[in-house]
Amino acid sequence: MKIAICDDVSKQLETIKNATIEYLTSQHLFAEIDTFHQGFDLLDAHDKVKYDLVLLDICMPGILGTEVAKEIRLRKDKTEIIFLTTSNEFAIDAFEVNAIHYLLKPFTQVTFHNAMDRAMLHIGHKQISIIYLKCPKGVVQAVDKNSISYIEAAAHRQKVILHDHTSIETVQTLSELLQTLQTLTLGQFITPYKGFIVNQHAISRIESTKIVLKSGKSIPIPRRTFHLVKQTYFDYMFGVMK
Repeated sequence: MKIAICDDVSKQLETIKNATIEYLTSQHLFAEIDTFHQGFDLLDAHDKVKYDLVLLDICMPGILGTEVAKEIRLRKDKTEIIFLTTSNEFAIDAFEVNAIHYLLKPFTQVTFHNAMDRAMLHIGHKQISIIYLKCPKGVVQAVDKNSISYIEAAAHRQKVILHDHTSIETVQTLSELLQTLQTLTLGQFITPYKGFIVNQHAISRIESTKIVLKSGKSIPIPRRTFHLVKQTYFDYMFGVMK
């Protein structure tokens, strides 16, 4: 997931960035965050990056945040937008560009979390489920992330094991695969032990020293991390089922 923050006041920009990091940390989410002081700079970057979420100040020199949002909508991008401003006077403009939230400054972390929750819900609904695996000899294979049971490191390559026990070899590193999966989904995949990535939907049970998958595969976990792994699983599965 990619997030852009734009505010012409450095102190405000830092406040919004810190609030964003706190939210992502609390929700166990991964995102790349870019910051901008000018709306034009954001638009230039957005043409290349295509941000999933933009947090926009409205009253900025050069171009208003509402105008930046209109430009984003003209590009037909499905970027979620949260406005942050000191006044309600632009609320109608925010509605016209289909902003997900309109947040008044100064905001609290609670109100910020509420705004981010709404944005993440919309982003989650739009996220695609396909991951592209770079295989040996230049082959690229498309795989539905939900069909993955687990991924295991194997020398300089990784083995992606599907629910039907099919094995796909990829030249991507575990960290690259995890980052891609975290971008596609919200906490579905975890790294309970060095050399493994596990789809939490594939877990049958968690024991003190191992995770047992529905396929019968056992993946070791350090005894000291048992409670953390179990809590992460419960938090994710409870959140999905709510």
